[in-house]
Amino acid sequence: MQKRPILVIDDEEIIRKTLSIHLTKGNYSVIQSAGGSGIFDELKNNNYELVISDIRMPEVNGLQILEYVKKNYDDIPVLILTGLMDLNITIDAMKMGAFDFLIKPITKEHLLNTVQNALHNRDLLIQNKKLERENMEYRTLLEKKVEMRTDELNNKTIELENAYETLQKMNFQMVKVLAEAIEAKDKYTRGHCDRMRFTCLKIGELLSISEEEKTDLEFAALLHDLGKIGIADSILNKIDALSEKEFNMIKEHSLIGEKIISEISSFKNVSKIIKHHHENYDGTGYPDGLKDGQIPLLSRIIAVADVFDALTSNRPYRKSLSTENAITEIKNISGTKLDPTIVQHLINNRGHFHKNSDT
Repeated sequence: MQKRPILVIDDEEIIRKTLSIHLTKGNYSVIQSAGGSGIFDELKNNNYELVISDIRMPEVNGLQILEYVKKNYDDIPVLILTGLMDLNITIDAMKMGAFDFLIKPITKEHLLNTVQNALHNRDLLIQNKKLERENMEYRTLLEKKVEMRTDELNNKTIELENAYETLQKMNFQMVKVLAEAIEAKDKYTRGHCDRMRFTCLKIGELLSISEEEKTDLEFAALLHDLGKIGIADSILNKIDALSEKEFNMIKEHSLIGEKIISEISSFKNVSKIIKHHHENYDGTGYPDGLKDGQIPLLSRIIAVADVFDALTSNRPYRKSLSTENAITEIKNISGTKLDPTIVQHLINNRGHFHKNSDT
């Protein structure tokens, strides 16, 4: 193994030689110095692992050497050589960072034990610094990886949000096209889907429904009559009263609409809303005769909005009613056909739903 280099500084040659003999036998590489002004160049130009320095020396004393080493090479331990009369100065040296002190005369055993302890402590400090450095490098690497991963996830989130927004726009465009197809079948309900969308969303806000429910309600409002695509034009546009058979055929439109929409995986809730928008609050509606809370809330909203729009719109068999007259008619069927709570919201906020009598 390579011998560990030690610098011994003392202005007395006999002490330097004695220490050198002991340390050399202890398998260390020893360099001797009498100190003086050139000692700092000696320290700067050589790679020592331990410095042993006397305190009292001419030109440069041991405290000055200690200060220089601690300032420039803090991992090199310094052992102070001292006499009994210099204990106060030795205490100052310890406060300045000296590892330990050796009182003259020095025994070989004490010298080697102290040197061994100093070098062991140095090794631990260096190892600790290495671990701290590696830990810092590892932490920096992890932070960079986390930062990169976070950026990737943020970018993916933005991509997903953009994709979702695009999908929602495509869904809405598709729904609008289907709504226009519905109105093309029934000339008397022109604009009905858009008015339903407005009225339903306004009622939904009054009931504090969630954003997800608002989306479902908006699509269901636009598509609630989609099933009329499967009903003959002669029945839809008939001016005279419908026969029982014809009315039963009309009633099929909620099931037809449900079947069409249920084929779209993201519209499962919408299809159920459409299916039950003609259920009556008292259980006399269709297709399943549901009542009260059995009927989906969004279906109950559509039912109220649908009746309100029908009463305030022109039909082949009558002129549209004013908002106040329509409200009066709606009050008469509140609690039987329509949910009374939703009706009350409509009444209390009628100004939001005002329509001209010639609509």
